[in-house]
Amino acid sequence: MKRIVVTGAKGGTGRSIVQVLSAAGYDVLGLDLAMPGHREGGYRHADVLDGASLHELFAGADGVVHFGSLPTDNWTSNSTCYRNLMLGGYNVLQACAQAGIRRLVYASSMEVYGDLRQQPQLPITEDSPLTTSSIYGTSKVLLERLAADYCRWHGMSIAALRLGRIIYEGSWSWRLQAHTQTRERCAECLWCYVDARDVADACRLWLQSDVQGFRPFNVAAEDVCIDVPTADLLAEFYPDLPRHGQLGAFDCPFVSTALRDTLGWRAQLNWRDIRTEAESAAASGETTQ
Repeated sequence: MKRIVVTGAKGGTGRSIVQVLSAAGYDVLGLDLAMPGHREGGYRHADVLDGASLHELFAGADGVVHFGSLPTDNWTSNSTCYRNLMLGGYNVLQACAQAGIRRLVYASSMEVYGDLRQQPQLPITEDSPLTTSSIYGTSKVLLERLAADYCRWHGMSIAALRLGRIIYEGSWSWRLQAHTQTRERCAECLWCYVDARDVADACRLWLQSDVQGFRPFNVAAEDVCIDVPTADLLAEFYPDLPRHGQLGAFDCPFVSTALRDTLGWRAQLNWRDIRTEAESAAASGETTQ
């Protein structure tokens, strides 16, 4: 049984990653700033800004999933965001290198592409220009460059998941529902979304693969998160951007073709599935996060 360390294990996506990897037979050690419960095994309290602790906690691991970073710069100062992403990311990379861990997957962001209205064309692929418009996006770009260097220096294999809007388990009512009802709400991210369990599966596939070196991957469900044809959405909100290739009737313009072709990944949950799941939980009286 391989041991995998997951940073940010108690976060919205981290919980799903722990569950998916554990179900796949991995021995998972979760790290998080949140303290573990008294009867909760498999977790340690840790801060990615404390590099010395990571060196100790990573010892003996076969792979690392790094989701222990801020999901946005909206909640902090720019300097706090930069320090969390860059120093925390460096500490994870360095601890992996020193522990001899050669396989890592971590959370990058679609914010590396900046304001999507300034892109030269659609759809957005991994070859689209990295024209960031925030300290968050720039930090993610710099960390990708550092990750690529660590692959060269230490023979590591690292996947950077350029994530769209992640829908955590149980978050339909506050994180996705409104975006399925109003065209404007999700226009800035091309109406993209992905369920946290599908993100977790992308992590699993990378850990199980033998793909070498540094690889960035867009990660999103194949369809837009609203029952409006993609052509109509683009005509209204992105009328001046040229199109390269064909998009299907409801195809998302933020595409995950590289992840599909490289690892065989496809999102298993679309927004209608997530809505049905939430409605079923509500009808049965289950609580949601």
